[in-house]
Amino acid sequence: MNWLRKMIDLISEIFLADKELLPPEPSDSCYQSVRQAWQEWQDAKQYFNQVSDPGMVDYAIYSLQAAERRYIYLLHKARQELSGFHRGAVPPER
Repeated sequence: MNWLRKMIDLISEIFLADKELLPPEPSDSCYQSVRQAWQEWQDAKQYFNQVSDPGMVDYAIYSLQAAERRYIYLLHKARQELSGFHRGAVPPER
């Protein structure tokens, strides 16, 4: 991934006058957060499918929904970071 960033930097120096036009590289912590949230979502699905105690069904549903929403939120946030676009941000003029 680092070699890709170096290649993009080199090409941007040649063709672009302003490096600010390039989107930022996603942080490793962002990637790790999304990956961890996905794993927690999968674990919640598995628990929901295996729960047999009627008293724990509500907890399993709550955990599954919370894990899914957390994953979707972090994925959306990571996509924003990758695209370099944040709400309220104005793209630079060329």
